[in-house]
Amino acid sequence: MNLDIVLMEKYLQRALEEFDTTPLATQLMRRLATETPEIFFPVAMQHLSSNVQSNGHRLLTVLVMRDRQLLNRIASPGSNSREDAVNLFRRFLSVDPSFEVKLARKLPGRTYWNQDEVFDGTHSTRALDILDQTSRGRRLLPILGHLPDSPDSRISAKATLFVGRRVQSPQWTEKQLSRPDQRVRANAVEALWGVDSAPAIRILEDCVGDKNCRVAGNSVVGLHIVGRESARTAVLSMSRAGKADARSTAAWAMGRLALPMFFDRLTELVRDDHPQVRGTALRALLEIRRKEVPIVKAPAPEVADVLVAQVAQVVHGEEPTQSPETEVSAPLRLDGRSFTISKR
Repeated sequence: MNLDIVLMEKYLQRALEEFDTTPLATQLMRRLATETPEIFFPVAMQHLSSNVQSNGHRLLTVLVMRDRQLLNRIASPGSNSREDAVNLFRRFLSVDPSFEVKLARKLPGRTYWNQDEVFDGTHSTRALDILDQTSRGRRLLPILGHLPDSPDSRISAKATLFVGRRVQSPQWTEKQLSRPDQRVRANAVEALWGVDSAPAIRILEDCVGDKNCRVAGNSVVGLHIVGRESARTAVLSMSRAGKADARSTAAWAMGRLALPMFFDRLTELVRDDHPQVRGTALRALLEIRRKEVPIVKAPAPEVADVLVAQVAQVVHGEEPTQSPETEVSAPLRLDGRSFTISKR
């Protein structure tokens, strides 16, 4: 079967649409996976990255799991977004519950026994991101528990958040706060979010005044999560700091707290002299508005980006641009031998 990516996309789309009514759909999907795997697997991954659930998507998931490069594709930041990677991983995990262990074993081992097959730093950090969003409990700690001490600072920072969220120990966090890497320190504080104990509260309160903005911002959010009203005063104070990084962090924290009381201050920050502060404040305002007026269906990430850009244009007195029109797929036959294309 001689197909390019465009035709593969159209065949798979039609097969998914007619999967429950046309026996040819199952046959075609299996044939495409067998005869043109180099095109089938990347295109199928795009379809599976959505949240759509159907019998056709389940078969597609099973077929894609034959791909020997599947773990590399999932953990490649260049292949998909973080959100798409998490959606994909959850699909595969629903078919194979041991899939998270397989991904974890692609990370650097404690004794480097898997050095020949291990992910590089970029793939490892994405894999840790995925596992942090999908893995429950402490099941993977025997495999990944050593990674906060990794010599790769990217892996160390991500692993600190992964391990810390599952340990949730103030004593463990306090040890990480003595580390020189500021990302490790910030993630160690974030790992305490939701822990309402005297030792955890003490650490969060101590870190509100930390010299590192990320550490301080994560502390404020952590205090708010456990109901400490002091977080509100602290974030407002931070928003008036002389450093742009501190004001930007404060705007981010206000967006996480999403309280209407911050609306006026964020409106002021949208006109800040520093572009980073303005952008963060704008997104925080949108987050507060979103929580004030719940919407039935959240916009796709690309639509949300367009909305942010349009609001920014209005703030600066420009005419908002229009969103591009969505391309409409053409109908195809599913017999695998011929097809027709017509505009709707």
